[in-house]
Amino acid sequence: MQRLKNPQMQIPNGFFFRQPEINWDSRKVLGLHPSLDVLTNALISARTANPHQVGVHKWSLEFPIVRQEVEQFQVKICLANRWTKYLTDGGGGAPPPLSRSQSILNVKQLSAAAGKVKKLWAGVKTLNEWLDSEEPPVETALSEARAPTCIACPLNGKGDFTAWFTAPAAAAIKRQIERMQQRNISGTLDDKLGICEACLCPNVLKTKTPMKFIKPHLSDEVIQELKAGKDCWIIRELA
Repeated sequence: MQRLKNPQMQIPNGFFFRQPEINWDSRKVLGLHPSLDVLTNALISARTANPHQVGVHKWSLEFPIVRQEVEQFQVKICLANRWTKYLTDGGGGAPPPLSRSQSILNVKQLSAAAGKVKKLWAGVKTLNEWLDSEEPPVETALSEARAPTCIACPLNGKGDFTAWFTAPAAAAIKRQIERMQQRNISGTLDDKLGICEACLCPNVLKTKTPMKFIKPHLSDEVIQELKAGKDCWIIRELA
C-alpha cells in the first residue's frame, strides 16, 4: 500500500475528501489546504451527524482508521495525476502499526474532538454567509450593546487565534476579520472581544452579524452552552 511520503506536505490543490453519500465535500466546509488531522476530524464530525449512513456503509468513526482513509484518498489523487514524488517508493507493504497513543483513543475523546470541529466550522460558515452576502452589519447601537455582554461573560476566551484553533481555522478567521476591516466595520470595544468558548466564534465579528445568519447554525448543544454564560445576547435575541 503506497502512502504519502510527507503527510505534512500538501499535494497540488491541497488535501480534501469527498463523501458523496452525505453530499459532503471538505472544500465547502474547510476551504483549501487543511491538514490531514483537521480533515480527519471534520470527516468524523460529518459522519457522526449522519448515524444512519454510518450504519448502512459501516463507516468508521475511529480517528486512526479514518485518518488512513483520508490519506489513501490523497494517494489515489496522486496516482491518478502521476504525482508520484508525493508518494513513498514502491507499492507494497501495509501501513505502519498504530502507536499505543492512537490505539487507546476512546469514543468519548473522538466525540469531543468531532463536536469541537463541528462547532468551529458552523461558526466559520455563519460568518462567511454574512460577509459573502454583502449585507451591512447590525446597527451600531446594537453591536455596541452586544459587546459589553461578551466582555463581561466568562466564556469570552482570551488569546490570539492560534491559541484556540489549528492553522487552517485560524487563517480562515483572520481572512474574515480582514474582510470586515476592508468594509470599515468596527466597534469601540473590539480590542476587548475574544473567542466565544461556547460557539468558537470571534466575538469581534459575531457581535456585528445579523441574527438571521446566526440562528440557522445554532445547535441545541451550543445554545445550552451559551446559556451557561452571563446573560448571552444571542439567547436574549432568540427569545
